[in-house]
Amino acid sequence: MKKLQTMAYHKLLHRQLSKYYSDGKTSEEDFQRLIQAVNNSYNSFDRDKELSDHSFLISHQEYAYINAQLKEEVELRKLSIQKLKSALGNIKSENRESLNNSSDDLLEIVDLLNDEINRRKEVEQQLLLAKDEAEKANLAKSDFLSIISHEIRTPLNAVIGMGHLLYKNNPRTDQVENLKVLRASADNLLVLINDILDFNKIEAGQLDLEEAPFSVKKLASDIVTSNTNSANEKETRMSLILDDKIPEYFIGDSLRLGQVLNNLVSNAVKFTQQGFIAVKVELLELNAQNTLLKFSVHDTGVGIAKENLKNIFLPFMQATTSITRKYGGTGLGLAITRKILALFNSDIEVESELGNGSKFHFTVELKQLDDDQVTVEYDEIDFDLKQKKILLVEDTLFNVLYATQLLEGWNAQVSVADNGEIAIDMLKKNEYHLILMDLRMPVMDGYTATTEIRKFNKDIPVIALTASATSNVRQKVVEAGMQDYITKPLNPEEFYMKIKKQLA
Repeated sequence: MKKLQTMAYHKLLHRQLSKYYSDGKTSEEDFQRLIQAVNNSYNSFDRDKELSDHSFLISHQEYAYINAQLKEEVELRKLSIQKLKSALGNIKSENRESLNNSSDDLLEIVDLLNDEINRRKEVEQQLLLAKDEAEKANLAKSDFLSIISHEIRTPLNAVIGMGHLLYKNNPRTDQVENLKVLRASADNLLVLINDILDFNKIEAGQLDLEEAPFSVKKLASDIVTSNTNSANEKETRMSLILDDKIPEYFIGDSLRLGQVLNNLVSNAVKFTQQGFIAVKVELLELNAQNTLLKFSVHDTGVGIAKENLKNIFLPFMQATTSITRKYGGTGLGLAITRKILALFNSDIEVESELGNGSKFHFTVELKQLDDDQVTVEYDEIDFDLKQKKILLVEDTLFNVLYATQLLEGWNAQVSVADNGEIAIDMLKKNEYHLILMDLRMPVMDGYTATTEIRKFNKDIPVIALTASATSNVRQKVVEAGMQDYITKPLNPEEFYMKIKKQLA
């Protein structure tokens, strides 16, 4: 038997064969297969052990990494809980004592959050109730202003109206100055009332811009003309500079644009003594549809200190209390001006220095109209109603006297009804060209009367006469079937033009 070859076997098997092997105990072939199987087992064991050791090493590293991550997350969780508790303490101070800062129990926080949510819901409900109460109070305020407006404007209509008629009827020389004072005082009172009511309408979101054809050049010229007498009394010169390239006609709200410009011009007159006022309208951009105009009013008056510029646009605020004492006013003019310009998507800017005058300016984009698109006329007013028959429905005696004298002075034939019910009977028995309808009357008001009239006469034009300026008068009069309305105190020129429009 050949000697067993042991050199290629596993080292442990090699040592064992060297120590215990003796030749001849079994056939070399059978024994060789046994030894080979044992050798393979040793080698497999070594490979498995090597893989096991390697796997254990990797698992240990992963375990260490995961353990470190878990520790970090636990610390982060504790820190988050502490911050959450601190935030809860800031939200609700009474929670601070009830929170256990040494505990990381999230259930405690959840309970506190539930308590806070319930408390917030109660607060929200209280706020909703307070909001309802505020809305009711605001509605009551609007109703009060509507009523007080009617009650003030009604006698003011007589004051302004009678003053106008007296001034027209060739007063004595010694009476002219008194009538001028009377008219100026009544006009100032009307401005104050209008400012308060306009501000209330703007705050309530009830002021909307209208669109109608108008001339910017004529608007600016009329405003300068109307303020020239006041400027002359203060020995102040006034000029109007109009860009020659400005188109003749635009469409927009000339009333509100005129209100803005008139506020600025009248302020310039008020605060300028023996100085100069320049009103300027410039063309900045012109295209096929829209035109950008710049309006500016520059005066050499008292000026405004830089630290007071931010106050002049606040409601009921003026630059200083001495301004109120010396010049009067409510402090609403510039606040209203800014809010109206916001409706035009614009704003007002001011440059001023104390003692060196002020310059107010703003830009407005308006839609341009061709001359052939404009139907409005700007000719001289002839003030002749050519014997047109007009039914005046009015219950207040001095309003009847004023309106009747105006209408008869324009050659109209006037009949009077004390309330809506009488007006309906008179209209059924007689023919009239136009009805002037007061809105608030005993027995039957103007809205109800017009609704009844439309049941048997759909053609006769009806113009509402109202002293209420806070409610949405236009919408109500249209719904009742009226064509237009005019606000008391009556402006004779506006009154005539609205009548002429409906009779035409």
